[in-house]
Amino acid sequence: MTAWINLPAVSKIVLLGLLLGAGLPALFAVGVRLNAQGAGAAAHGGVVSQKNPALAALSWVLFALVLVAVVVGVLFVARDFIGQHTGLYILGAKHK
Repeated sequence: MTAWINLPAVSKIVLLGLLLGAGLPALFAVGVRLNAQGAGAAAHGGVVSQKNPALAALSWVLFALVLVAVVVGVLFVARDFIGQHTGLYILGAKHK
């Protein structure tokens, strides 16, 4: 740690930003690809392949994971507002 910058804190912020900023859209993209393969989408040459329910199920698991991450992120940002207006102090909201 220097007098100007806290390098360990900056490295944690950058790592988390890359993980969430690029990781969640990448998971969503993988889910879209798996869903297309699982539904038997047209491959090269317009030939429709057979359906694969395992890939379709895995894609929905990835979609659910991304959705949970987004909902938890929104709730984390709004936790004090939610606590003040509803009395539900979630995710470390401050009691007033």
